Amino acid sequence: MRTLLGVCLAIGASLALAACGSSGAGGREVNITQADEGCTPTAIDATAGEKLNLLVKNDSGQDYEIEGIDGAKLEEVIVPEGRTRSIGYNVPGSGGVTKLKCYVPGGSSTIIEVRAGAGGASEESTGGSSEVTADPSADSTVTVNLGEYTVEPDSSSVEAGKIQFVAENTGQEIHELYVLKVKENGYDVVGEIENVAPGESGAMTLEVVAGDYRLACLIAPGEAGSTVDHFQEGMHTDFRVE
Repeated sequence: MRTLLGVCLAIGASLALAACGSSGAGGREVNITQADEGCTPTAIDATAGEKLNLLVKNDSGQDYEIEGIDGAKLEEVIVPEGRTRSIGYNVPGSGGVTKLKCYVPGGSSTIIEVRAGAGGASEESTGGSSEVTADPSADSTVTVNLGEYTVEPDSSSVEAGKIQFVAENTGQEIHELYVLKVKENGYDVVGEIENVAPGESGAMTLEVVAGDYRLACLIAPGEAGSTVDHFQEGMHTDFRVE
């Protein structure tokens, strides 16, 4: 996922579809519609080991993203407004429930459950560790404290360049750190550190250009055991790259 140092950043939004998305060739077709109020359906019935071809249609006025969460193996795909994307998803052979997150960064968010017969829910993954190693190639480091429900960087601005972001979770819930670049009608996701458990940390290094940004947690109800939308609870802050 985008915790791997913002792999898709340099490619640009349009090419990121091909670079980061999964192939939709083959498999049973399942239609997913993205609208201004969220995504439908919210549940997909499947069989263990089945291959699905998700036909994701964006009928909203904003760019959407869809990705696997809590251990579901689906790399994120950007679906621009008015477009349709074909995305391959392999249901785990162990069955159970896996989760896909369909969302507008900082906006509507829907958790889609893929239900494959008997079995437990997907294993929750975390992106944190007890220690973070400094990146010697980074021009500077920004340390961001995550709590309930606050995002507090140790600096409100930084010089453009190669920046290491370190997320430290001092709260009692799982949090994540998104670096969002502000655009006219929303945000572009530059990078993310997912599922940082309480007491743990995570890091990523991104090449960032000058502009206005927002640091945020985008965990939605039903994700990582949360019952609330962390962004809507105020878990975001403005950030400037000079």
